[in-house]
Amino acid sequence: MDVVVCASIAAIEWLVLLVLGGVFQLGYATPKTALILFSLQYGLIKFYRVFLYHRYVSPFRHLPGPTNNHFFFGQAINFIKCKSPPELYLNWMKEFPEAPVIRYLTFANTEVLVCNSLNAFKDVLQTRCYAFHKPVRWRRMMVEITGKGVLSLEGEEHRQHRKMLTGAFSTPNVRKLDPVFRYKTKELGDVLDSAIGTGDSTVIDCTEVFSKATLDIIGITVLGVELTNLKSISTKDQKRDKGKRYKAKKDYTFHEAYEVIFSQSLIGKILFFANAFVPTRWLPLEANREFAFATNWLREVLLELIRERHNKIDQARLSGKYESVKKDSRDLLSYIIEESMPGGPAENIAEENFLGHLLQFMAAGHATSADTLTWSLYTMATNQEIQKQVRDEIADLAIRKPDMPFSDIDNLPYLNNFIKEVLRLYAPSTSHHREAGEDMVIDGVFVPKGTTFDIIPAMPMLNPAIWGDNAEEADPTRWDRLTPDQASPFAFEAFSNGPRMCIGKIYAMMEIKIILVELVQRFRFFSVDKPFTIENPGFALRPNGLEVRLERVNA
Repeated sequence: MDVVVCASIAAIEWLVLLVLGGVFQLGYATPKTALILFSLQYGLIKFYRVFLYHRYVSPFRHLPGPTNNHFFFGQAINFIKCKSPPELYLNWMKEFPEAPVIRYLTFANTEVLVCNSLNAFKDVLQTRCYAFHKPVRWRRMMVEITGKGVLSLEGEEHRQHRKMLTGAFSTPNVRKLDPVFRYKTKELGDVLDSAIGTGDSTVIDCTEVFSKATLDIIGITVLGVELTNLKSISTKDQKRDKGKRYKAKKDYTFHEAYEVIFSQSLIGKILFFANAFVPTRWLPLEANREFAFATNWLREVLLELIRERHNKIDQARLSGKYESVKKDSRDLLSYIIEESMPGGPAENIAEENFLGHLLQFMAAGHATSADTLTWSLYTMATNQEIQKQVRDEIADLAIRKPDMPFSDIDNLPYLNNFIKEVLRLYAPSTSHHREAGEDMVIDGVFVPKGTTFDIIPAMPMLNPAIWGDNAEEADPTRWDRLTPDQASPFAFEAFSNGPRMCIGKIYAMMEIKIILVELVQRFRFFSVDKPFTIENPGFALRPNGLEVRLERVNA
């Protein structure tokens, strides 16, 4: 927009000079003059926007926020230096506990508002949900990973696609996946038992183990194919490949692709987030080549699967042998294809939307479950009393009902409390981003069109003003005595809230519960005296190098 405005003004000025030059016999109206006029005006307006506007003119200049800003990058460098993605936001939340929204500056002193009160979260996520949309810079960053699926669609298009997907993720349909969850969970338990072998225990990298396990489950439930990642789980005695993370396409795997995407090098992360503001993907760097290979591989493999499944279903329908996917709740891909057939609610859905839905659910779905399971084992390993209560409750159910129906697992009170507490302490998603599509008021603060908001799930879930002075301590029993503020849906943002709430919540909770029940019955978990880090920057709270020691329960 600034370029257009400056170019227009420069053109008008040049025409004036051209007219005056003709009258007074002046030679100022040359192409060089036009370029100088444009450059001067563009430089002045950028200087105003970057160095003056946020300080002297912005309607947000009086809002509370950090003051230790870099003169050009604002808080961008501080975000990179943090130990975890939500660290700065949590510091600001504690510094300004009464503020409904907090303002900070990022690249080129761009202003960003952060929801801080429960009312602000409610206004953005529910009351005015469709008055917001994804910021342009978010789209530039994420389009290579997410495609054009329900996560990135807006307005009426989002409503239509979410309605189409709701049936696939309804409670009755997800419950039909119980045998798949149990089969893959038993396979995971057997792999870990084999890793212990004849010894007393083994140490596992939780992130690697659960990432592969949840990808295998998603392979069957979303794509309808076996991915067999569990067969390649490594233990402390096996060396992991730290070299170049791409190779021949036929030998590549989904796990390797997502490792590249979610565990980029520092240079890769900087390039990824900088791409939101200025193009960086064209730079001839190894990190860019690695990232491009992974994202292109994912797209090519998924597009091939989409086309093959579409042809298979079309042929079955023509021969009269096709049975509706809704009868047995087969994989999500088959479900979407069926919905897109003539007369279906998503008739003529574009192939890019097929691809987007799959890309988004595979990325978000396996990361959410894998990270929550990792933090669950970590919590039990570092708090043996909590582990004992989880195990005792599961053991009691196993005695009463050896087949352990999921309806009974789903109603275990302490297990429910434990999982909610893990999600509260370690929010799987670190941030959501919105841009106001119109002028509005958010919890008493006037917000003009174009304002960017950061929504940080950890802020209400770790707020001492809501959860008490022990907000950062694991206490599953707190869920039995909630205060009115704690009981607010906007105090618990693990799956977001409102019309854009995570569509896979029921799926994720069922998967997590079944896996934990299997593992808690078979193993004890102990902490390992080894530091770990959290991927930063990142959109998921993903630990790197978090290890836990396993022992058999009956050993």
